[in-house]
Amino acid sequence: MLMPKKLGHVGIYVKDLEKSKTFYTEVVGLKVSDELPGRAVFLRCSYDHHDTVLFQLPHEKLGRSQNDRVELQQVSYEVDRLDELRQKVAELRAQGIEVIGPEQKGPGMDKTIEFRDPDGNKIQFYCEMDQIGWDDRSRPPEQWQRQKSV
Repeated sequence: MLMPKKLGHVGIYVKDLEKSKTFYTEVVGLKVSDELPGRAVFLRCSYDHHDTVLFQLPHEKLGRSQNDRVELQQVSYEVDRLDELRQKVAELRAQGIEVIGPEQKGPGMDKTIEFRDPDGNKIQFYCEMDQIGWDDRSRPPEQWQRQKSV
């Protein structure tokens, strides 16, 4: 079976495209690559054209029940080091944004912080994720040690 090279991009429906664009550029730190005014904003954190796309939620769906909504579990962005995670925590808290972490989670044993965008979607920044070795095996579950503070 062909395995994809990497996750290409995440598309997120948002209620207010401009408000979300501001959040993802000024809080998350992404850069705008392109825009379809009133419809979509293409954002990036790498040299790829985009890795996040914000889509204006169609007006006919804005009034629907929350029970009808399909939710995204999270959008995760990698940083290089733990001190960068701590820097991001300070930036977010200075803006009055509630942050969970940094903490260490398993499987993957990556160190993470989590916060919410204006539509309530969970955003995660992480570093130091385990890499799968030459034997194609991950860390055994008995080594997963969740730590609330790192």
